[in-house]
Amino acid sequence: MSVKYREALELLADRACTAGTEEVDLKESFGRILATDITAKEDVPSFERSPYDGYAFRAEDTKDATEKYPVTLKVIENIRAGQAPARKVTSGTAIRLMTGAPVPEGADAVCKYEDTDFTDEYVTLRQSFRPGQNIVRAGEDIKRSAPVANSGFPVDAGMAGVLASLGQRSVTVYKIPVAGIITTGDEITEEEGDLPFGKIRNSNRYSIAAALEHIGMKAVYLGHAKDEIDSICDLIKKGEQSCDVIISTGGVSVGDYDLVPDAMEKSGYDIIVRGVAMKPGMACAYGVKDGRLMLGLSGNPASALTNLQCVCYPALRKIMGHRSFDHSIAHFKLAEDVQKAGGGAERFARGHSRFCDGELCLDVPGAQGNIVISSAVGCDAYGILTGMSAPVKKGTIVSGFFV
Repeated sequence: MSVKYREALELLADRACTAGTEEVDLKESFGRILATDITAKEDVPSFERSPYDGYAFRAEDTKDATEKYPVTLKVIENIRAGQAPARKVTSGTAIRLMTGAPVPEGADAVCKYEDTDFTDEYVTLRQSFRPGQNIVRAGEDIKRSAPVANSGFPVDAGMAGVLASLGQRSVTVYKIPVAGIITTGDEITEEEGDLPFGKIRNSNRYSIAAALEHIGMKAVYLGHAKDEIDSICDLIKKGEQSCDVIISTGGVSVGDYDLVPDAMEKSGYDIIVRGVAMKPGMACAYGVKDGRLMLGLSGNPASALTNLQCVCYPALRKIMGHRSFDHSIAHFKLAEDVQKAGGGAERFARGHSRFCDGELCLDVPGAQGNIVISSAVGCDAYGILTGMSAPVKKGTIVSGFFV
């Protein structure tokens, strides 16, 4: 008996386990999922520095400076970025410095060039400064011992920059899970030439692989099984040797040759879901064995893809190590009428998201059937049509999520 969509999603996610961890070079970590929390071992920046090309001096020396009564200080040194000051600022002196250069001892304020009059030996200031003005403090970006990155989040451009600024050149990340794909069905063919009568080209192996690669998994094709339990079991066994999750298409309905659930049980998998109350994608079977998931999806192309993206993606993201693995719900305005509604089951309408007049809209292609894969081209979101009567009118606000 089929279960409700949310129940199936949660049952599957609860049984998902990460694929282990590994240490990688920082330059190889982009997009990978952190497997440890990271704490700053030093301040960033590690010293007080100037945000401008200008002069460093004691703020106290400028307390009476005005346009009418400026203050002139003696320049005792020039400092480039990356150069340590050799001299100390004392009363009546200043040091010329470049952007990023360390603020010399004794100085507690900086003025940029364009706000001064200067020569090689003197600088004239026409305003007063307060202590700390125009100085980038040590630890202003990141304080020593502060948490800077959490396990379960991807290494993006910002995180890579933070880690590099802390001197970290390698990170511990979750391994990229390998998903093994099995195609079942005597009607499926891999032939590239003329299509024999009664045969169907194997599109599922490619669409499912693309959907897996899209979220950062690695997909490998295990092969095409005949409509025989032993043939399916052989490919399951093959997948168990190198794959973290196994995904099959076809053979999960209730016909005489729908043998995948039997093959799963014969291979030692506990069936945790057999059918989900959703359209498309109702026919499915999910199982688990020793922490490894097997996802038996429909042979109908649109059904298989919808089930994978709507029900299985959260579990797969959890296997990858994501801390936030469930769908992030968005709200879309339908850009046109949708002829099919959910009825008693939740219907997932695939579509193209875009902004129109400041609102997030969803263009839903008209053909949404179980076998219609052509309308999935370019689709990046699903709208959930639950408890609505058909047709669902243009302008209706529906919940959904991006994929």
